Amino acid sequence: MADSKQRTVFFVSESTGITAETLGHSLLSQFPHIDFTYHQRPFVDSVEKANNLFDEINQVAKDKRYKPLVFATMPEYKINRILQKANCYYYEVFESILDRIGKDLHTDPKRESGLSHGLINEKSYDARIDALNFTLKHDDAMVLKTLGESDVIIIGVSRSGKTPTSLYLALKFGIKAANYPITDDDFDKEELPQVLLDNRHKLFATSIKAKRLHQIREKRRPNSQYSSLETCKSEIKKAQKLYEKYGLKPMDVTSQSIEELAAQIVRKLNLKISKDTLI
Repeated sequence: MADSKQRTVFFVSESTGITAETLGHSLLSQFPHIDFTYHQRPFVDSVEKANNLFDEINQVAKDKRYKPLVFATMPEYKINRILQKANCYYYEVFESILDRIGKDLHTDPKRESGLSHGLINEKSYDARIDALNFTLKHDDAMVLKTLGESDVIIIGVSRSGKTPTSLYLALKFGIKAANYPITDDDFDKEELPQVLLDNRHKLFATSIKAKRLHQIREKRRPNSQYSSLETCKSEIKKAQKLYEKYGLKPMDVTSQSIEELAAQIVRKLNLKISKDTLI
């Protein structure tokens, strides 16, 4: 009998597979006691590719002696029918939802390949590219004089997740996100730069547990003073003092994903997201 604590998972799509993978990971996170092995199979956009994947899925089922799970975004009927017949548990993300939306809208969905990943409009593209360029320019306080043009300024100690969160905000929502690492110079002066104070309403302060910060810094500069647990504890304590001085309430980012943190920032600062960026 197969081990019930192990499962193979396929993320399948006629395009990049990002939607299927994101949804699949989110759903399977509710089963932490099971060890999942993941396989990405993007661009399954022909009958030939579908038949090859059909054989692969069946082989896995035979070798492992249990049915793999398949999460798919596959609006084309021909390919869907092939994969549905494989020896697997098949979850087509679009199937029931498309039919229900079509019924509610009194029209039939196109069910064409690639529509969910196309460039919907130029305005969407331009908004996100502009935000990304701004965010890259204002990463790690590289430019301060135009900081006031940002939608949000994320501050915190070095290596506390400011850059990836800023990039996510720019790419996902078209938000101009700058970030500022609190440095030894700030700690010595016991104050934040005036440009930050002038934009206090845009500040989003972050905090992190010392042990986690130590682990992150060790990967970047192993066995250094910068990554030592003592340094991490000291910087976090000094940053907290600065936050208290200016009445800033930091968000603990220790166990937050980039997506969760971005959502917190949007909500806390009440940032406006244009519908044109949501594709």
